[in-house]
Amino acid sequence: MSRSPGTPLTQRSARSRSLVSALAGMVLAGSAVAAAAVATPAAMPQARPVASRPCVGYCKHPTNAAAVFRWGKPAWDQEFEVGSLGTNWKSDHPGLISQVNGMLSLDASKGPDTITAYPSNQAARVGRWEARVRAREPQKGTGAHYLYTWELVPVSGDDSCGANRIVLGSYSPGDTRVVGAVNTLPDHSFTYGRNRDLRTLAWHTYAVEITTRHISWFVDTQVVRTERRRSALSGIKYRPQFVMQGVAGTTMRPSFMQMDWVRYYTLKRPNAHSISAPRMHKTTVTPPVC
Repeated sequence: MSRSPGTPLTQRSARSRSLVSALAGMVLAGSAVAAAAVATPAAMPQARPVASRPCVGYCKHPTNAAAVFRWGKPAWDQEFEVGSLGTNWKSDHPGLISQVNGMLSLDASKGPDTITAYPSNQAARVGRWEARVRAREPQKGTGAHYLYTWELVPVSGDDSCGANRIVLGSYSPGDTRVVGAVNTLPDHSFTYGRNRDLRTLAWHTYAVEITTRHISWFVDTQVVRTERRRSALSGIKYRPQFVMQGVAGTTMRPSFMQMDWVRYYTLKRPNAHSISAPRMHKTTVTPPVC
């Protein structure tokens, strides 16, 4: 997998070097030898240019908010570049998550209703989480689209029947807006939406910053929302999670969710730029039942 769009390196021309050698041969060996030497480069096979696959989605550099806001080195990171997926990664379908071509990959090609993947060795009450995510599904085919979600969920004991989750980004391929949210007890929901190119294979980077006083959401290096109302701040401990959610009893498209990397940063470094942004849209929802 190409982690970013490549730019071909400039190389010295082999033909120019051959021409210099040919001219030297003219001086030393006469016109007959020179003619043969000059003809040699034209007869040599020419290297074909290597075509690079264009990046889809957000392809500017840097791709991460951590670089723009200068959060420093991650305190925990998963790059998926070497070795295999560690035993710290857990799933409700362990055989369907793996490390492939430098990515964490959730494989829904066999059509399960839902696949969830999360690390068991990272959790915190405050900090910054960020991941570069894409959906991958066949260009042709039938079936319903999965819902792809990158979120933070409470650690065991704090889930409160599905409440208190923070969604960094959630969408289905072909949507025009990615959505995010935080839901807190007893019945509060804070949401945002952002226009994005959400085709299959489109990369986007979603981050969140949680402190004791605010939550800020970032999409493709830009802060898009900052929520300071106390009812949005649960103060609980979170862990990262990726979910492909299908519809029970429905034929789903054979698809993949892929993460280029996922990282966690502490709050030791202040933001290099302002995180002022509109607050979330607040609604009241029916309390979860379990």
